[in-house]
Amino acid sequence: MRKIVYSLLASAVLTSCASQYSIEGQTSSSDLEGKKIILKALSVDGMQPLDSCEVIHGNFKLSGVCDTVCMAELFLDENPMLPLILETAPIKVNINDTIMKVCGTEMNEKLYDFLLKKSELELQASELPRKESRMIMDGLPEEQIAVQLQAEYAKLMNDYDKLVMEYVTKNFDNMLGIGVFMLHTQGAVPMINAQIEDIMSKATDTFKNNEYVKAFMKQAEENQRNMFNR
Repeated sequence: MRKIVYSLLASAVLTSCASQYSIEGQTSSSDLEGKKIILKALSVDGMQPLDSCEVIHGNFKLSGVCDTVCMAELFLDENPMLPLILETAPIKVNINDTIMKVCGTEMNEKLYDFLLKKSELELQASELPRKESRMIMDGLPEEQIAVQLQAEYAKLMNDYDKLVMEYVTKNFDNMLGIGVFMLHTQGAVPMINAQIEDIMSKATDTFKNNEYVKAFMKQAEENQRNMFNR
């Protein structure tokens, strides 16, 4: 009987350890000193608070239990700051004046590789108005300027769509694919466009049965019906 009890206790301890998460952060920004960092998990019901702490001497630490690998975000007070994939491996966060990055796990490394490429495309898009001003100053015809900039913008949007497709389709069966899908669709009105159709036509059952994906598709299909029934 005693051996059975010890066995059960050992099993419980191992299970508990397996579900623990740990996030250690460092920052060189004095503006963050004493500020509150909040960890929230993204769910179909919105952002659910998990833990919080203060930045002390440029360091902060968050820990707790997670039932499953999930998409989460760090908030500075109530302002969203950094997305991350919450998993049981130790996670590191670096924040300074030039870069904010989550690392320490393979999925978070790939997530921030995606975010870096996304930021580069966004930067190129933000440069187009300045490019337009330079072209006007150079005396180029307005029609030529419009055609060229529209083509460049369309290429950037196409490159972004390809980037999303690459990261989602290659990671259908893990949280990275679902996380990129969340970041891509979050804040937008759920609609079924050509890209969503393409993703879902290739998706695995794991991806399709994710609670966020199911909720998004249900709302998108409802929006589609309402649009056609007007």
